Amino acid sequence: MDELSCNKNLLSKPIVEKYYSELTKVIQDNKPILSIILVGSRQDSLIYVNIKKKRCQELGIICNIYNYDNDVLDIAIIDKINELNNDINVNGIMVQLPIPKNLDKNKIISIIDPKKDVDGLHPYNLGKIMNNEEPYFYPCTPLACIKLLEYYNIKIQGQHIVFVGTGMVNLPLSIMLLHKKCSLTLCNEYTEDIKSKTNLADILIVGCGQSKLIKKDWIKDNVIIIDIGIHKNDDKLNGDVDYTDVIDKVKYITPVPGGIGPLTVCMLLNNLVKSI
Repeated sequence: MDELSCNKNLLSKPIVEKYYSELTKVIQDNKPILSIILVGSRQDSLIYVNIKKKRCQELGIICNIYNYDNDVLDIAIIDKINELNNDINVNGIMVQLPIPKNLDKNKIISIIDPKKDVDGLHPYNLGKIMNNEEPYFYPCTPLACIKLLEYYNIKIQGQHIVFVGTGMVNLPLSIMLLHKKCSLTLCNEYTEDIKSKTNLADILIVGCGQSKLIKKDWIKDNVIIIDIGIHKNDDKLNGDVDYTDVIDKVKYITPVPGGIGPLTVCMLLNNLVKSI
């Protein structure tokens, strides 16, 4: 691909443009409705929700956002989800993660109708992925990572892939990658001597929620980095990887912005259109 011959950036733009071209044709005759539940005012969540809303407006998708304060009770969100489940006009429902720890994330997500779970995180859909079967929907960020690696013809089979971070992205993505016959190491905040693990990675995937955590001494030469994180510092967006520090050492890297984020939103809207 020309993008790789020019520089080290794994850009999602050419993939996104191809998908949106196809989605626009479908949406012309049937405008779907996406319902997003947003709890609190986390900076990264607000960034993603605003990107989703903007993309929906550009494509002619109806996007309804339901805002709740941090101290909201589970029952209020569950009641709203049940209402949306029963609304035949609503095609997709998603809860913007992460949500406050006082809420039961698993219980809330399990209430969503699996056929409207366009974020792909319902236990039914995750169970299908675990068994290497087709779910109603694949989780958006894991699917974005896979699509990007495939688009740039980056080998997965036999590669040592290391994750840094925890949460509902890494688990389904790790399963999806294991089905593609890679070797896998998962790291979290309790991993001892984490740099010794990341320095073994052929492909390093980072979604830890810490701005610019990964420096050049965390990686080996010619590693491929997928940066899932997004943060806003001094009105500039950056990821969990210190891009400037590592760029001379990597083979390829997803920039922030311009990498996984736009493709994640694209996969969400592709799931939504599939639900029509």
